[in-house]
Amino acid sequence: MKNAEKILAIQYAIDHPNTEELYYDLLERMGDLKRNYWDYMSTEPISCDAELKRLPEADYDLCAALLTMLLREDHFSNGSLRERQETGQVNATLHKMIALLEG
Repeated sequence: MKNAEKILAIQYAIDHPNTEELYYDLLERMGDLKRNYWDYMSTEPISCDAELKRLPEADYDLCAALLTMLLREDHFSNGSLRERQETGQVNATLHKMIALLEG
């Protein structure tokens, strides 16, 4: 998928927030799902809040890993994705991905 197509897909996810399935599908279609997301993390055990503090300096791969991390967090702690959507953390990650693609 080309960068312009990724930007459109990410923007759609921003404009139509939904369940974790939408975000998993987004990452899968773009080829950016980080099944080994823990390899990108700096905390162990992973602290999502601490990892999200790295977002301002993150590259595209780290952003994809952070989004994957949030999806996995929701899998283990049902409802956390909605909370992170409400606080803007999901969209902040998606906006950073767009900014990096526009580069």
